[in-house]
Amino acid sequence: MAQVLGPYDSVRRQLGLLGLRLRLSDTLLFASRSLWMGAVGFMLIALTGRFVPIVNLRLWAGAPLLIWALIVCGYALLRPLPLRRVAQRVDVLLDLRERLSTAIELHQRQAHDPLSERQQEDAGTVARTLRARQLPLRFDRTWLLGSLAPLAVGIALLALPNPQDALIAQRQAVQSALAQTDQQLAQLQQELTKNTELTPADLERLQQELAALRENLRRNPGDQQAALADLSAAEARLQQQLDPNTDARRAALEQMARNLESLSGRQPSQRPSMGQAAQDLQQLAQQLSQMTEEQRQQLADQLDQQAAQMAGSDQQTAQSLANAASALRSGNQQAAAQQLQQASQNVQQAQQDLANQQATQQSLSQMQNTRQQIAQAGASQPAGAQQGAQSQGAQQGAQSAGAQQAQSQGQQSQGQQSQGQQSQGQRPGGGGGSNAPNLGQSQSNNSGNVNPDRPASQGQGQGHGSEGMVYQPFKPLGQSGTPDFVQGQQGQGGQSQSQQGQSTMPGASNPSVVPYEQIYPEYSRAASEALDRGYIPPHLKDFVRRYFSQLEP
Repeated sequence: MAQVLGPYDSVRRQLGLLGLRLRLSDTLLFASRSLWMGAVGFMLIALTGRFVPIVNLRLWAGAPLLIWALIVCGYALLRPLPLRRVAQRVDVLLDLRERLSTAIELHQRQAHDPLSERQQEDAGTVARTLRARQLPLRFDRTWLLGSLAPLAVGIALLALPNPQDALIAQRQAVQSALAQTDQQLAQLQQELTKNTELTPADLERLQQELAALRENLRRNPGDQQAALADLSAAEARLQQQLDPNTDARRAALEQMARNLESLSGRQPSQRPSMGQAAQDLQQLAQQLSQMTEEQRQQLADQLDQQAAQMAGSDQQTAQSLANAASALRSGNQQAAAQQLQQASQNVQQAQQDLANQQATQQSLSQMQNTRQQIAQAGASQPAGAQQGAQSQGAQQGAQSAGAQQAQSQGQQSQGQQSQGQQSQGQRPGGGGGSNAPNLGQSQSNNSGNVNPDRPASQGQGQGHGSEGMVYQPFKPLGQSGTPDFVQGQQGQGGQSQSQQGQSTMPGASNPSVVPYEQIYPEYSRAASEALDRGYIPPHLKDFVRRYFSQLEP
């Protein structure tokens, strides 16, 4: 059986339902009058995004509307609406002549006289007939329509193509390239740490340079120009630490190392070790007392020759070798041993210097690759067009390199033919000797590049090369023939005669003209190693690789 409510309880219950209706009406009115603020903020952010690159522009543009919605919800939930206030507003809206508000006031005063009780009964009877839908929902049409204009403008701004989208995509691509760059530089730092040939000072210097560059790139928000500027500044600092004489010094030291390997009875290697060369010099210093006078004089000649070859690239080592040769000729074995040990120390120092230069070149090469990646990141030019332009430039560079090599080979062939013709003629005048490396056993009236295993009718040594044959002055793999020493002597009638001797310089007693297919892999491999060891811009590396790929038989 349903419980019968008293007059006041009926009024209070109905006022609770009517209060919710009033709260909804107030919220709609507040929302309609405040929507313009969120709409204007939405439009302004959308408009700003047309001039300033803003990532996730739609989310940022919707932020003012979201804030407005949260404020409206807070207004609806947190705004107080007392029961007496609800009764007063309902009396006014429904023209109840203050029945409900009077009943609430009498109940609060605890009035129990007959008149008060009859008034409350009347208020309860009226309250039972009330429904929430009787209260109208209010909103400000003028403010609401005014808010639609900035909303429409903002939506249109977001829907139309934005010129800042390309810049945002570029920055995102640059940030991705910067993240990849950070990983590459971190890997380079680890590789440098494992390099045992670097001195602690050189290692710390390179590590600090790379760490500073990584920190600058981490703080970069995606600004391509700033990233390229940081990389260029780091490259410039490392470039100042490079010695332009490094390659010549390395080549001279490696040649000396091969000669020392020959003196020790070992096969000359393609990539000799500087540490082993220093040990060989120390062993020579210890073996001086065990050599004969003739062997010491011969060693002095070889040291003089080696010093002359290194004079332009490593003066300290060349001077030590020359001093050792001079001491050997004067019979001072102790001074010669000291100079050889000094040369060994110079080689060890040179090994550290070359390791530092190689690590610096490696860092420069990595920075160059990184700079190219960042420069290409987010480029407006389509990727296909970029690849086509790079391919066309690489082909042009390969053709240019091929033409230059062909011209160089032609000039070399003419020079060899001219030398062959000069050697065939008679030379009047005083005689002389030659301490040339690996000249082999021959007569001076023969051509310089004659293959003794092929008949002369095939055109060797006649000034025009055979088809499919190339000149090989020195094999990259370090294969050398029997070292010879040729002592020239003037004979009768101006004829020059040669005698077989000994020499430690690299060369080939086998034919100097070899099939093209035979020598190509060795030179291609040597070029690849040179690309990995040296600081060469990436686009030039592509030219070299394409050039050798086109020369592949």
